[in-house]
Amino acid sequence: MFSFQTQRARIVLKPYEEDKDVLTLKQVHSSKVFLLEDLVESLEGDGIITQKKGLKIGVKTADCVPVAFLGKETVAVIHAGWRGIKEGIVEKTLQMLSSLEGLEDFFAFVGPSAKACCYEVGEEFREHFVSLHLRNQKTYMDTQGEVILRLKKYGIKRLFQYGVCTVCHHSLPSYRRDKTQKRMLTFAEIIA
Repeated sequence: MFSFQTQRARIVLKPYEEDKDVLTLKQVHSSKVFLLEDLVESLEGDGIITQKKGLKIGVKTADCVPVAFLGKETVAVIHAGWRGIKEGIVEKTLQMLSSLEGLEDFFAFVGPSAKACCYEVGEEFREHFVSLHLRNQKTYMDTQGEVILRLKKYGIKRLFQYGVCTVCHHSLPSYRRDKTQKRMLTFAEIIA
């Protein structure tokens, strides 16, 4: 569905199918991010960072925001649902990346997710998020927009937004729309 490659790394977005070559976590809607050098099993969290060449790291999504980062020596992926965004998964990942190499060279991919056209939230979200829209006395959240604001705040200048809402685009899996078990897989790896 989507791929982007630099001389040293790549990002791929595709329908999820069991893929033993891609390391994914047991995702729990948290702000836990792991720096990994080898394949490990049974970790719970929502972000992975690696500097190991050829180690494919990925996240599965159906309405949450997949975010992938390509640097010179480092790649990362995060599963950013509203809970993780609220708990600071974007900022925590960027802090970890900045300790490994400068953020100025990172490219960020912000994948499809539930957007403000379809994602109704409660008024309590106003305390924690900026990318909210009021319509017919209801509050809607743009999770992609919220992530992008946080990326830009940390100085990420190179990014690509796959600006599609998973809820209203039936070609993508949406848990909110269908209660489906299908997911998208976003993975990154260092290739050279």
